[in-house]
Amino acid sequence: MNIAIIGASGFIGQHLTKRYLENGDSVTAFVPHVEKLNALEKQYKNLKVICTSFDDFDSLSSMVYENICFDIFYYLAWDGYGKATNDYKEQVKNIKPLCDAIVEAKKIGSKKFLFASSLSEYMIKEGSNLSHNEGGCCNVYGSAKHAARLLAQAVATQQDIPFISIAFANTFGPGDMSHRSSNLFINQLLKGQDLNLTEGNHMYDWNYIDDAVDGLKLAGEQGKPDELYYIGNRSRRPLKEIISEVRDILAPEAKINFGKYHEDFYMDYSCMDTHKLYRDTGYLARTNFKEAITATAEWVRTLNWY
Repeated sequence: MNIAIIGASGFIGQHLTKRYLENGDSVTAFVPHVEKLNALEKQYKNLKVICTSFDDFDSLSSMVYENICFDIFYYLAWDGYGKATNDYKEQVKNIKPLCDAIVEAKKIGSKKFLFASSLSEYMIKEGSNLSHNEGGCCNVYGSAKHAARLLAQAVATQQDIPFISIAFANTFGPGDMSHRSSNLFINQLLKGQDLNLTEGNHMYDWNYIDDAVDGLKLAGEQGKPDELYYIGNRSRRPLKEIISEVRDILAPEAKINFGKYHEDFYMDYSCMDTHKLYRDTGYLARTNFKEAITATAEWVRTLNWY
Protein backbone atom coordinates (compact mmCIF):
# COMPACT_ATOMS: atom_id res chain seq x y z
CA MET A 1 0.00 0.00 0.00
CA ASN A 2 0.92 3.65 -0.42
CA ILE A 3 0.36 5.60 2.79
CA ALA A 4 0.51 9.34 3.52
CA ILE A 5 0.85 10.58 7.09
CA ILE A 6 0.64 14.16 8.29
CA GLY A 7 1.98 14.21 11.83
CA ALA A 8 4.34 11.28 11.29
CA SER A 9 6.94 12.65 13.71
CA GLY A 10 4.64 12.63 16.75
CA PHE A 11 4.33 9.86 19.33
CA ILE A 12 1.55 7.92 17.63
CA GLY A 13 2.62 9.04 14.16
CA GLN A 14 6.09 7.54 14.47
CA HIS A 15 4.71 4.22 15.65
CA LEU A 16 2.20 4.14 12.79
CA THR A 17 4.90 5.05 10.27
CA LYS A 18 7.21 2.32 11.51
CA ARG A 19 4.43 -0.28 11.48
CA TYR A 20 3.66 0.36 7.82
CA LEU A 21 7.35 0.43 6.90
CA GLU A 22 7.91 -2.89 8.64
CA ASN A 23 5.06 -4.34 6.60
CA GLY A 24 6.82 -3.26 3.40
CA ASP A 25 4.35 -0.49 2.57
CA SER A 26 5.49 2.83 1.10
CA VAL A 27 5.05 5.83 3.40
CA THR A 28 5.18 9.53 2.56
CA ALA A 29 5.58 11.51 5.78
CA PHE A 30 4.74 15.21 5.97
CA VAL A 31 6.51 16.71 9.00
CA PRO A 32 7.78 20.14 10.13
CA HIS A 33 11.06 18.76 11.50
CA VAL A 34 12.51 16.12 9.18
CA GLU A 35 15.36 15.31 11.56
CA LYS A 36 12.90 13.54 13.86
CA LEU A 37 12.56 10.83 11.21
CA ASN A 38 16.25 10.58 10.29
CA ALA A 39 16.68 7.20 11.95
CA LEU A 40 13.68 5.68 10.17
CA GLU A 41 14.71 7.24 6.86
CA LYS A 42 18.16 5.63 7.10
CA GLN A 43 16.67 2.27 8.00
CA TYR A 44 13.85 2.09 5.46
CA LYS A 45 14.11 2.82 1.74
CA ASN A 46 10.31 2.84 1.46
CA LEU A 47 10.01 6.08 3.48
CA LYS A 48 9.88 9.51 1.88
CA VAL A 49 9.99 12.52 4.21
CA ILE A 50 8.70 15.93 3.09
CA CYS A 51 9.23 19.06 5.19
CA THR A 52 5.93 20.91 5.65
CA SER A 53 4.19 23.22 8.10
CA PHE A 54 0.50 23.96 8.59
CA ASP A 55 0.81 26.87 6.18
CA ASP A 56 1.90 24.46 3.43
CA PHE A 57 -1.12 22.17 3.55
CA ASP A 58 -2.86 24.02 0.72
CA SER A 59 -0.06 23.00 -1.65
CA LEU A 60 0.72 19.41 -0.67
CA SER A 61 -0.05 18.10 -4.15
CA SER A 62 2.80 20.17 -5.59
CA MET A 63 5.24 18.49 -3.20
CA VAL A 64 4.48 14.97 -4.37
CA TYR A 65 6.20 14.66 -7.72
CA GLU A 66 5.66 10.98 -8.37
CA ASN A 67 2.32 9.74 -9.66
CA ILE A 68 1.30 8.35 -6.27
CA CYS A 69 -2.23 7.29 -5.43
CA PHE A 70 -2.37 7.02 -1.65
CA ASP A 71 -4.52 4.21 -0.32
CA ILE A 72 -4.95 6.03 2.99
CA PHE A 73 -4.14 9.61 3.92
CA TYR A 74 -3.73 9.88 7.71
CA TYR A 75 -4.04 13.30 9.36
CA LEU A 76 -2.65 13.16 12.90
CA ALA A 77 -1.49 16.77 13.29
CA TRP A 78 -2.80 19.43 15.67
CA ASP A 79 -1.25 22.57 17.08
CA GLY A 80 -1.89 24.32 20.37
CA TYR A 81 -1.27 22.25 23.50
CA GLY A 82 -0.42 23.28 27.04
CA LYS A 83 -1.75 26.74 27.85
CA ALA A 84 -2.96 27.11 24.26
CA THR A 85 -5.48 24.31 24.84
CA ASN A 86 -8.00 26.83 26.15
CA ASP A 87 -7.10 29.64 23.73
CA TYR A 88 -9.78 29.76 21.05
CA LYS A 89 -7.61 31.96 18.83
CA GLU A 90 -4.96 29.24 18.68
CA GLN A 91 -7.34 26.30 18.44
CA VAL A 92 -9.35 27.66 15.52
CA LYS A 93 -6.16 27.95 13.46
CA ASN A 94 -6.18 24.16 13.05
CA ILE A 95 -9.36 23.98 10.99
CA LYS A 96 -8.28 25.52 7.67
CA PRO A 97 -5.07 23.41 7.30
CA LEU A 98 -7.14 20.26 7.87
CA CYS A 99 -9.62 21.20 5.16
CA ASP A 100 -6.78 22.24 2.85
CA ALA A 101 -5.19 18.83 3.32
CA ILE A 102 -8.41 17.09 2.30
CA VAL A 103 -8.60 19.08 -0.94
CA GLU A 104 -4.94 18.33 -1.67
CA ALA A 105 -5.34 14.66 -0.78
CA LYS A 106 -8.08 14.44 -3.38
CA LYS A 107 -5.85 16.10 -5.99
CA ILE A 108 -3.14 13.53 -5.30
CA GLY A 109 -5.66 10.76 -5.83
CA SER A 110 -6.01 9.50 -2.25
CA LYS A 111 -8.62 6.78 -1.83
CA LYS A 112 -9.65 7.75 1.71
CA PHE A 113 -8.84 10.31 4.40
CA LEU A 114 -8.59 9.65 8.16
CA PHE A 115 -8.67 12.43 10.74
CA ALA A 116 -7.55 11.99 14.34
CA SER A 117 -10.10 13.85 16.42
CA SER A 118 -10.16 13.65 20.22
CA LEU A 119 -12.24 12.24 23.05
CA SER A 120 -12.23 15.80 24.34
CA GLU A 121 -15.13 16.33 21.94
CA TYR A 122 -17.14 14.37 24.49
CA MET A 123 -16.04 16.24 27.59
CA ILE A 124 -18.75 18.04 29.54
CA LYS A 125 -18.55 20.34 32.51
CA GLU A 126 -18.77 18.80 35.96
CA GLY A 127 -22.29 19.20 37.29
CA SER A 128 -23.84 19.69 33.86
CA ASN A 129 -27.50 18.70 33.58
CA LEU A 130 -27.05 18.06 29.85
CA SER A 131 -25.23 15.19 28.18
CA HIS A 132 -22.80 15.81 25.33
CA ASN A 133 -25.48 15.02 22.76
CA GLU A 134 -27.92 17.34 24.50
CA GLY A 135 -25.48 20.24 24.29
CA GLY A 136 -23.46 19.83 27.47
CA CYS A 137 -20.71 22.44 27.64
CA CYS A 138 -17.34 21.29 26.28
CA ASN A 139 -13.89 22.83 26.73
CA VAL A 140 -12.25 24.95 23.99
CA TYR A 141 -9.93 22.23 22.70
CA GLY A 142 -12.71 19.65 22.45
CA SER A 143 -15.02 22.15 20.78
CA ALA A 144 -12.33 22.98 18.21
CA LYS A 145 -11.81 19.30 17.44
CA HIS A 146 -15.55 18.83 17.05
CA ALA A 147 -15.86 21.84 14.74
CA ALA A 148 -12.85 20.69 12.72
CA ARG A 149 -14.28 17.20 12.28
CA LEU A 150 -17.67 18.43 11.12
CA LEU A 151 -16.27 20.93 8.63
CA ALA A 152 -13.67 18.45 7.38
CA GLN A 153 -16.38 15.85 6.83
CA ALA A 154 -18.38 18.37 4.79
CA VAL A 155 -15.32 19.24 2.69
CA ALA A 156 -14.55 15.55 2.16
CA THR A 157 -18.11 14.99 0.95
CA GLN A 158 -17.74 17.96 -1.37
CA GLN A 159 -14.47 16.51 -2.69
CA ASP A 160 -15.94 13.00 -2.96
CA ILE A 161 -13.27 11.37 -0.81
CA PRO A 162 -14.26 8.85 1.92
CA PHE A 163 -13.70 10.38 5.36
CA ILE A 164 -13.09 8.47 8.60
CA SER A 165 -12.52 9.89 12.09
CA ILE A 166 -11.00 8.32 15.18
CA ALA A 167 -10.66 9.30 18.82
CA PHE A 168 -7.95 7.74 20.99
CA ALA A 169 -8.29 6.70 24.59
CA ASN A 170 -5.38 7.91 26.73
CA THR A 171 -2.52 6.35 24.78
CA PHE A 172 0.72 5.57 26.60
CA GLY A 173 3.96 3.72 26.00
CA PRO A 174 7.57 3.98 24.83
CA GLY A 175 8.20 6.84 22.45
CA ASP A 176 6.02 9.37 24.25
CA MET A 177 8.39 12.25 25.00
CA SER A 178 5.75 14.35 26.75
CA HIS A 179 5.06 14.98 30.41
CA ARG A 180 1.41 14.04 30.06
CA SER A 181 -0.41 12.53 33.02
CA SER A 182 0.45 8.87 32.38
CA ASN A 183 4.18 9.58 32.08
CA LEU A 184 4.02 12.02 34.99
CA PHE A 185 2.33 9.52 37.32
CA ILE A 186 4.75 6.75 36.38
CA ASN A 187 7.75 9.03 36.91
CA GLN A 188 6.53 10.05 40.35
CA LEU A 189 5.98 6.43 41.36
CA LEU A 190 9.43 5.41 40.11
CA LYS A 191 10.88 8.12 42.36
CA GLY A 192 8.89 6.83 45.33
CA GLN A 193 6.70 9.90 45.50
CA ASP A 194 3.10 9.92 46.66
CA LEU A 195 0.46 10.98 44.14
CA ASN A 196 -2.02 13.81 44.66
CA LEU A 197 -5.01 13.31 42.37
CA THR A 198 -8.65 14.14 41.80
CA GLU A 199 -11.40 12.09 43.37
CA GLY A 200 -10.80 9.53 40.62
CA ASN A 201 -14.43 8.49 40.31
CA HIS A 202 -14.94 9.26 36.62
CA MET A 203 -14.35 6.59 33.99
CA TYR A 204 -11.05 6.52 32.09
CA ASP A 205 -9.21 4.26 29.69
CA TRP A 206 -5.46 3.74 29.27
CA ASN A 207 -4.57 2.06 25.98
CA TYR A 208 -1.04 0.86 25.13
CA ILE A 209 0.62 2.32 22.03
CA ASP A 210 0.88 -1.02 20.19
CA ASP A 211 -2.87 -1.55 20.60
CA ALA A 212 -3.60 2.05 19.59
CA VAL A 213 -1.67 1.59 16.34
CA ASP A 214 -3.49 -1.69 15.67
CA GLY A 215 -6.78 0.17 16.00
CA LEU A 216 -5.62 3.09 13.90
CA LYS A 217 -4.56 0.81 11.04
CA LEU A 218 -7.79 -1.14 11.17
CA ALA A 219 -9.84 2.07 11.14
CA GLY A 220 -7.90 3.34 8.14
CA GLU A 221 -7.93 0.08 6.23
CA GLN A 222 -11.36 -1.33 7.10
CA GLY A 223 -13.33 1.53 8.64
CA LYS A 224 -16.55 2.78 7.09
CA PRO A 225 -16.87 6.30 5.66
CA ASP A 226 -18.34 9.01 7.89
CA GLU A 227 -17.85 6.99 11.06
CA LEU A 228 -16.11 8.12 14.24
CA TYR A 229 -14.24 5.23 15.88
CA TYR A 230 -13.14 5.00 19.49
CA ILE A 231 -9.70 3.37 19.82
CA GLY A 232 -9.40 1.94 23.30
CA ASN A 233 -10.35 -1.00 25.48
CA ARG A 234 -13.75 -2.67 25.45
CA SER A 235 -14.47 -1.34 28.95
CA ARG A 236 -13.58 1.73 31.00
CA ARG A 237 -12.58 1.90 34.65
CA PRO A 238 -12.66 4.60 37.34
CA LEU A 239 -9.41 6.55 37.31
CA LYS A 240 -8.74 5.57 40.92
CA GLU A 241 -8.79 1.89 39.91
CA ILE A 242 -6.36 2.43 37.02
CA ILE A 243 -3.91 4.50 39.06
CA SER A 244 -4.09 2.10 41.98
CA GLU A 245 -3.11 -0.77 39.70
CA VAL A 246 -0.23 1.25 38.24
CA ARG A 247 0.92 1.98 41.82
CA ASP A 248 0.70 -1.70 42.77
CA ILE A 249 2.85 -2.63 39.76
CA LEU A 250 5.56 -0.01 40.20
CA ALA A 251 5.62 1.15 43.82
CA PRO A 252 3.23 -0.72 46.14
CA GLU A 253 4.37 1.35 49.11
CA ALA A 254 3.44 4.68 47.53
CA LYS A 255 0.38 6.52 48.79
CA ILE A 256 -2.30 7.95 46.51
CA ASN A 257 -4.10 10.97 47.89
CA PHE A 258 -7.40 11.07 46.05
CA GLY A 259 -9.51 14.21 46.22
CA LYS A 260 -6.63 16.70 46.39
CA TYR A 261 -7.80 18.27 43.12
CA HIS A 262 -11.16 18.67 41.44
CA GLU A 263 -11.98 17.91 37.81
CA ASP A 264 -13.80 20.67 35.93
CA PHE A 265 -14.66 18.42 32.98
CA TYR A 266 -15.18 14.71 32.48
CA MET A 267 -15.69 12.36 29.55
CA ASP A 268 -19.31 11.61 28.66
CA TYR A 269 -18.83 8.05 27.40
CA SER A 270 -22.59 7.51 27.36
CA CYS A 271 -22.79 9.49 24.11
CA MET A 272 -20.11 7.54 22.24
CA ASP A 273 -20.28 4.07 20.70
CA THR A 274 -17.07 2.62 22.10
CA HIS A 275 -17.59 -0.81 20.50
CA LYS A 276 -18.05 0.30 16.88
CA LEU A 277 -14.46 -0.40 15.82
CA TYR A 278 -14.73 -3.92 17.22
CA ARG A 279 -17.97 -4.56 15.32
CA ASP A 280 -16.67 -3.16 12.02
CA THR A 281 -13.09 -4.48 12.08
CA GLY A 282 -12.69 -6.98 14.92
CA TYR A 283 -10.31 -4.68 16.81
CA LEU A 284 -9.35 -5.67 20.34
CA ALA A 285 -6.71 -4.22 22.65
CA ARG A 286 -4.62 -7.26 23.58
CA THR A 287 -1.56 -6.07 25.53
CA ASN A 288 -1.37 -7.18 29.15
CA PHE A 289 -1.70 -4.07 31.32
CA LYS A 290 1.12 -4.99 33.71
CA GLU A 291 3.50 -5.67 30.82
CA ALA A 292 2.48 -2.38 29.19
CA ILE A 293 3.10 -0.39 32.38
CA THR A 294 6.45 -2.12 32.98
CA ALA A 295 7.64 -1.38 29.43
CA THR A 296 6.49 2.22 29.72
CA ALA A 297 8.25 2.64 33.06
CA GLU A 298 11.54 1.57 31.48
CA TRP A 299 11.00 4.24 28.84
CA VAL A 300 10.05 6.93 31.36
CA ARG A 301 13.31 6.30 33.23
CA THR A 302 15.18 7.61 30.17
CA LEU A 303 13.30 10.92 29.92
CA ASN A 304 14.69 14.25 31.03
CA TRP A 305 12.39 15.64 33.70
CA TYR A 306 14.25 18.87 34.33
